[in-house]
Amino acid sequence: MPVSATFYLCASHHSRNRAGQELLREITRPLGRGFRACHVGCFHDDDRKWAKVTTSFLESLGARCSSPRLSDPKVDIAAARVAIEEAEFLYLDGGDTVAGVGHIRARGLLDAFERAAQSAQVIFGLSGGACAAAPYTIGYDGREQPYVAPCLGIGAPLPLDVHDEQSDWAELRALLALRPKRKQGIVLPTNAVLRVGPRGGLDSHAEPACEIRSLATDGSWRVERI
Repeated sequence: MPVSATFYLCASHHSRNRAGQELLREITRPLGRGFRACHVGCFHDDDRKWAKVTTSFLESLGARCSSPRLSDPKVDIAAARVAIEEAEFLYLDGGDTVAGVGHIRARGLLDAFERAAQSAQVIFGLSGGACAAAPYTIGYDGREQPYVAPCLGIGAPLPLDVHDEQSDWAELRALLALRPKRKQGIVLPTNAVLRVGPRGGLDSHAEPACEIRSLATDGSWRVERI
């Protein structure tokens, strides 16, 4: 799938902390005043208070910002589709990756995000929203059994694990144990930012560095810094 957007996928940068605000200023400045932004908050069930923090900050940067509530079955789907597909800047907020992708699928808007990746200039993902840009993640069913959960597949080429360094990336380890198509994943330590270019190039936008990890036969990690 051809992609025009540059992705900034973040472990912990967001609209309310200084590092996140500085990053958002940096990556939206080239868009100019009046850029079209779309905030996607279905990963946290469209919490109104948190969404307002983010949309207000984007507006302070000059954005014309929409925030379709994709967790609401009564959302105007046609208007949401336009907001997503015509955004120059798309903000995938933090929260529950699997639940958020489920809301998007339930609204029939998976293809809108594919089109956004082809037309937007910048896509920003925070934590659970960052993970949603990957092809899949780990999910848990009603019996707490893990499974490979499909995601949007629009940005990162591998599944992500974010701010999980204290557990030695337990979620990624559990996902790889399920033997998904790819035997690798990308980890984003706290405060890390992964930049994915329009041609798929991967860079760590700042320290700490992101890493590609895979499991050796003895269960230890093989690590490649990005």
